Amino acid sequence: MKVLLTGAGSYLGNHLIPVLLQKGYEVLCLVRDEKLFRKQNLLADQVTLITGDLLRTRNMPPLPVDIDAAYYLSNSLTQTSAFAGLEALTAENFVKYINETRCQHIISVSDIDSEETDASRSRRHVEDILYRGSPSLTVLRSSLVIGPHSIVSEMLNGLTEHNPIVIAKNWANAKIQPIAVDDVIGYMEACLLNKSTYNTVYTIGGPEVLTVKEMIIAYAEVCKHKRVRIVTVPMVSKQLSTYWLNYLTPISFPAAQSLIENLESDSIAYDDSITRIIGRSCLFYRDALQQSGNKIQQPAAN
Repeated sequence: MKVLLTGAGSYLGNHLIPVLLQKGYEVLCLVRDEKLFRKQNLLADQVTLITGDLLRTRNMPPLPVDIDAAYYLSNSLTQTSAFAGLEALTAENFVKYINETRCQHIISVSDIDSEETDASRSRRHVEDILYRGSPSLTVLRSSLVIGPHSIVSEMLNGLTEHNPIVIAKNWANAKIQPIAVDDVIGYMEACLLNKSTYNTVYTIGGPEVLTVKEMIIAYAEVCKHKRVRIVTVPMVSKQLSTYWLNYLTPISFPAAQSLIENLESDSIAYDDSITRIIGRSCLFYRDALQQSGNKIQQPAAN
């Protein structure tokens, strides 16, 4: 069975590829820069690479007709509300190309939104565009993802290098339902061509709801083996928080901007109906941190 993957170079894309290969799927990856993808992904020789850009389709080749399913992860790349028009155009071009294949199912992953913002409206607009395609659509809305070198883990690592940690009160108190990257990938694979999940939106998260402050404290204890003191300040603008996070951590400015937007409100899986279709016991937060740390410490394969 042939499975197309857009956003193959994204964080989730890189974690999904080995799982799909282990399941015996033939994986096709749509990439903008083949040389860069081969440099960054050790499994590049085991997948079929299609070079193309969904924003600049003039020289893009047609997709193979015999694709059975597709993961649309272009919106799992670093995005903010400023890119709404580009996100919509990318989705429209994807639908145009995928409609020319026999693809039966599209799976898309985005963020949980508890408040109406420009970014959330942009994500909903992308989902509406994907729904207009011929294949059935499954949308997984995820809380913050915990895994080796994820944006959230990089933020927590950078913040806990300092003591005391100064953070804005509004996002220190935001309620988050963090989920391990392996659990996100597990849901993504289990939904593939699963007709019970067709044309439905699901929210996914781990078994705990924590504040960002609690997440920072637990990260310091589990990964740094130390206790930290957190000082909250009442009013910090989104732009200042972004600059501050970009300065204190290795996160790029666009990624920091996207993360701050997500931390402005709660991120809780408000609907657990997917657990009745896919029986999965997700990792607790501290276990996810421990697992993430163990994977970072593992030596690279020869």
